[in-house]
Amino acid sequence: MRTTVLSAIAAAVLLLSACGQSEPEDGGASAPASVPAQDAKSTSLDDITVEGKTGEKPSVSFAAPLVVEKTESKTIEKGTGKKIEDGDRVTADMTLYSGNTGKLVESSYDSKAPASIMMNIPGDISQELYDVLIKASVGERFIMTMNGTTQSGQPAQTLVYVFDVKATEKPLTRAQGDKVDQSGNPVTVTWADNGEPKISKPQGKAPTKLATYTTIQGNGPEVKEGQKVAVQYSGWLWDDNSKYFDSSWQGGRTPFAVEPVGQAPVIDGWNEGLVGQKVGSQIVLVIPPDKGYGEAGSPPKIPANATLVFVIDILSAVG
Repeated sequence: MRTTVLSAIAAAVLLLSACGQSEPEDGGASAPASVPAQDAKSTSLDDITVEGKTGEKPSVSFAAPLVVEKTESKTIEKGTGKKIEDGDRVTADMTLYSGNTGKLVESSYDSKAPASIMMNIPGDISQELYDVLIKASVGERFIMTMNGTTQSGQPAQTLVYVFDVKATEKPLTRAQGDKVDQSGNPVTVTWADNGEPKISKPQGKAPTKLATYTTIQGNGPEVKEGQKVAVQYSGWLWDDNSKYFDSSWQGGRTPFAVEPVGQAPVIDGWNEGLVGQKVGSQIVLVIPPDKGYGEAGSPPKIPANATLVFVIDILSAVG
């Protein structure tokens, strides 16, 4: 999975640390030196024209260079769908233009990978973008300009974003679906009122191959390799399940992100076991040493050659 301007925004929206590392669509050179305000040919949102239908890749034009000294936004088309609320997960297509050159830098319409934006402050979204989105509804198109700092010696410049809001929803906080018969599982899962799982003592011999069992069958889409997957989890040792060795349910922790699933920096059992599962499901992964921490273990909690039991709630999969 390549790192792009838009994927950087999705991870830390409008922090813009990745700007200047992508080239314009036509393969032109990186942005020229930052432009003094007195040399600007455009200085406000009123100087920018956005063409095209909402829900399709927009065309943005202005006399470059554009210099806007503070963050500005303007609604182009008002949304008529569901209103965005605090705590929602917003799916939006984003298109980015360089203020210095007037050229397209990148668009999620091309990559077919809309951004997933969590409406949490503090969190992964800037206050400026939060303030715009919290007033918006599904179907809305708005334009936003702000100054971006860059890496690798690239200059700051005004950046022009067009957002198309595609969907908004309350993210899952626990598995949600139909409970499945557990009689064939080596462990039995029970749940606290908040959904936190516990397991019974494992039955039989520890498996030598990765084994997956479903305890709650979700109704969401299947997890695909390369996506960003949010999960809640608890993990136990097969040989000592008296207490989990790690749990995202404890200590006020947020759901854990596995990205990109299939190649994420997690143990192999997770990368293999999550792909193909449905969002909303809860699964039990029994992970042999060669798919876990192997001979090295993960001291002090996980010894060498340990078989692991994870109960994982799959909350979302985007990208």
